[in-house]
Amino acid sequence: MASRPPVTLQEDWETTLRPWLDRVARQLEVDAVALDVDRVHQMTGVVAEGVQRSMAPISAFLVGAAVARGASLEEACAAVEDVTRERASAA
Repeated sequence: MASRPPVTLQEDWETTLRPWLDRVARQLEVDAVALDVDRVHQMTGVVAEGVQRSMAPISAFLVGAAVARGASLEEACAAVEDVTRERASAA
């Protein structure tokens, strides 16, 4: 997978992306949730490359559901990456 700069280091992070993300989080009443944007982006990149791009947002949704049930963000992201890598090595 091509290396991309972390989302939080992109030029428009503070001016566009973070304000949008904060507003979405408030609207969904999850603004108190700790979110590591770069970690989620990394995980969805693994899915996009290892399975299919269209599954990246679905994997993020599933990670969110796992976190809501008590998993840590790192545990959930790592689990998705493990399953994705297992799929690639089985192929």
